[in-house]
Amino acid sequence: MKTGISKKLLIGLLIFTIVVTVFICSIVAISFDSKIIERYTDLGISITSSLADRIDGDRIEGYLQSGEPDLYYNEVLKFIDGMHEHFHPLYIYVCIPTDECVLYLWSNGFTGEETIGFTTEYADGGRDWMQGIFYGEDVYPLAYAVDPEFGRIATAATPIYDSNGNPVAIAAVDFSIEEIDYTVTSIVIRIVLLIFAIMLTFIVIFYRFVEKNVAEPLGKLTSASKVLTGNLDRDETYKSDIHTGDEIEELSQAFEKMDEELRDYISENLRINAEKERIGAELNMAASIQASQLPSEFPAFPDRHDFDIYASMTPAKTVGGDFYDFFLVDEDHIALVMADVSGKGIPAALFMMISKLLIQSRVMMGESPAEALNNTNAQLMQNNQAHQFVTVWLAIIDLSTGKGVAANAGHEHPVHKKKDGKYELVEYKHSPPVATMRKTKFKEHEFEIAPGDSFFVYTDGVAEATDNNNELFGTDRMLEALNRDPDASCEQILKNVNKGIDDFVAGAEQFDDITMLSFKFNGPEHRGDVSDE
Repeated sequence: MKTGISKKLLIGLLIFTIVVTVFICSIVAISFDSKIIERYTDLGISITSSLADRIDGDRIEGYLQSGEPDLYYNEVLKFIDGMHEHFHPLYIYVCIPTDECVLYLWSNGFTGEETIGFTTEYADGGRDWMQGIFYGEDVYPLAYAVDPEFGRIATAATPIYDSNGNPVAIAAVDFSIEEIDYTVTSIVIRIVLLIFAIMLTFIVIFYRFVEKNVAEPLGKLTSASKVLTGNLDRDETYKSDIHTGDEIEELSQAFEKMDEELRDYISENLRINAEKERIGAELNMAASIQASQLPSEFPAFPDRHDFDIYASMTPAKTVGGDFYDFFLVDEDHIALVMADVSGKGIPAALFMMISKLLIQSRVMMGESPAEALNNTNAQLMQNNQAHQFVTVWLAIIDLSTGKGVAANAGHEHPVHKKKDGKYELVEYKHSPPVATMRKTKFKEHEFEIAPGDSFFVYTDGVAEATDNNNELFGTDRMLEALNRDPDASCEQILKNVNKGIDDFVAGAEQFDDITMLSFKFNGPEHRGDVSDE
């Protein structure tokens, strides 16, 4: 069960009141106790000093020897009784602190016969203190002890000297500490009651103020928030009716504004989601169109057994900028294309489709790889306001002889495997990418493959696949994946590389399109040979 803010505040104020009251009372008690002790110290020294001045120290020895009072003795006793009636201590007396006991000479309320020679034992610590006073040592002016009849008492004393300056006795006075404690306790109780009454009055007033100006408005805001969330799908808007003239009123007005802005946000979010769904549908359609432009049915040439070919493209986004292509120029020549358009998404996909169609049309018109790229470059540069470009590896292979011509426009190095050998990079100087400069002349080079040889071409998304530590897959790992089973089918070769990439990135996000093509030359003697399928 939740506790309201008003109850929490009330509990907090009560605890605060108790703590403050205890603290103040402790300070007051300590202060009063100190002041009262100081007052009794001054009073005790005043009484005992007056008594010590009144007594003739040379007579002390005579009273001890005779044990009989005389006129002077009675005058001193009368003086002691007078001070007792005036100051009201427990006792005023004159005594001698011997080593064994306290020997009395005068004491109020008693006759000489009752007092002279009367002895008592020392209280704990009393002997050192009294003898310290007697011999004029630096001791605390008040001594404390516990009396069986009067409870805690405080004693002050002053030494009495004879005519030669020798100490002969001490004048002492006893005060009841119980009376001091009672006085302090009475004062503290009155102060506690006064402080508690003041604080209680303050609590009631402050509690009513907070209840009206804080708790009730916050309760309204709580109810408003529940209504607000429940009415977002309705036309009922929140209207502020809190008028406290402070931050709570501003908060209520903020709720009203938030309700309006939240409704606008939801409306805009619905519109954006609808637009995203529309764009998503269009992207899916674009991906479907893009995929339809790439050869995707394998085996691609089921009636031809003089070569094997397999390719795949995995876009980083719904649509990508990479593309591959392969097609028969005539019965004896096949064209292989691997390309990578700058950028990602729809713009790259559109540029890719245009580039693919231009390259294919030029090759089908009988142009060599260099000529096809030269003319494609000229056409793409005519209206390339987005400054896009494409890297291309283009090769045309004579399937009757194994001779080929290739042009590399800024693309990755191809990988070649001789029969019974391993896959190795074929490195040579490249031309610039297509659509970077108007008058670029693309170079081509001749090569020859023998039956059993294979080609592997790819885009930079393969070598630049990245793991969670930002480490690249690289061409070394790519070659390692290719050579795990170098004599595998073209389809299995691509699966081996894909597995190597997946194991390396371990679920890391794909940032670039991954496109690969594998081609194996079986030789013209296998053309149409069904047994080699």
